[in-house]
Amino acid sequence: MRGHFRYDADRTATRIHRKESTMLRLGVIGLGRRARHMVRDMLSEEPELRLTDVADPDPQRVRDEASKHTPICFDDATFHPDAARLLEHADRLDGIVIGTRCRLHTEMACKVAPTGLPLFLEKPVAIDRRQVAALAAAFEGREDRVVVSFPLRVTPLFQRVMAIVRSDRLGPVNQIQAVNNVNYGGCYFGGWYRNYDDTGGLWLQKATHDLDYLNLIAKARPLMIAATSTQGVYGGDKPHDLHCTSCDEAATCIESHVSLDRRPNDGGMSEYENGHDHPCCFSREIRNQDAGSALLLYEGGLHISYTQNFVSRRGAGRRGAIITGHAGTVQFDWVSEVVNVIDHHREHDESFEVKASDDHSGGDTVLIRDFISLMRGGSSTSGDLRDGLLSATMCLAARESSHTHAFTPIVPPWTTPQAIPAPAPAPEPPMD
Repeated sequence: MRGHFRYDADRTATRIHRKESTMLRLGVIGLGRRARHMVRDMLSEEPELRLTDVADPDPQRVRDEASKHTPICFDDATFHPDAARLLEHADRLDGIVIGTRCRLHTEMACKVAPTGLPLFLEKPVAIDRRQVAALAAAFEGREDRVVVSFPLRVTPLFQRVMAIVRSDRLGPVNQIQAVNNVNYGGCYFGGWYRNYDDTGGLWLQKATHDLDYLNLIAKARPLMIAATSTQGVYGGDKPHDLHCTSCDEAATCIESHVSLDRRPNDGGMSEYENGHDHPCCFSREIRNQDAGSALLLYEGGLHISYTQNFVSRRGAGRRGAIITGHAGTVQFDWVSEVVNVIDHHREHDESFEVKASDDHSGGDTVLIRDFISLMRGGSSTSGDLRDGLLSATMCLAARESSHTHAFTPIVPPWTTPQAIPAPAPAPEPPMD
């Protein structure tokens, strides 16, 4: 017999047994674009997986969008109006995917937590400190039952980079410089991501991925962060509900549907719309940054600089880092799929490509396999909920720092401000 644990309100666990079967049953809460892609690939990866339950307020939209963009078999699926109705049938499920808008990730995950089911949770796992605390409490002691959607950390390219770092070829790492120039960043201003209350902003949307992989390289505890952000291009004084086709400046606006029709690449501006018409990216309600930078201090003295930019376009896109050690430097970029290694003390350089054909540079496939492993009673090699909570905490600290213009302590929910050690002192004396 096999089964899963259900965690009751008093946090005691009871085993629910089922008949022997190789079939896996999947439930989804919020079947949006990202979740559709992941569920499609899960069904393709595991022939015995069936999508049996979907909670979404608009089932017709789900079916229509899937038929047009992401073919999914709904033959075995029962649609529910909300998560509560779906979770009434949790005892027949083997795992749950949460793909709602970001502001609902924590709320839905906390509803799932008492079932004890394996959970695939989209990032960011939380968008404010209250949500971070609630999510940590709901899954305390069971963080490894959650696969967080952090594909960069498990991509073949990053695994090659980590092998170089672990081999000690670079020697002690003393600095990391990371960059994310997003050449499809228009989607954060011309699509639903422009709604700050839904997303929590672009530290949580983009930096959450990058800070997660940087923590793996650092292999140390992040202590403090200083950040700044600007809105120098997008945002403005236009009405939030204005669309290009209703605007009298469409003929001259560089981001209008008229201009986008002339360009081979729209930079993501109309990625979530039908055709090139999209909400105005110069509206007064837009609060997303179009550039941000951060300096992170880690226990032991390592520091990392990180910058993200959302107005880069075409060939200006870049995502990766330069890792510098005493003995060598490694540079990598997910956009070009190239890794460069430079030995400092001998005449030897190396450059190689790591190609990946599937989404997120090959990382999604690894996440899917790990989640299926959890559903079958195995374990996951990907990051778990603690990694998601730490990254969210760092992003929230960056968001706070960009307002206070001061270093902000990084205090994940399993520690306290008093427990954070002081950063290493600077080697050069202060000014008189």
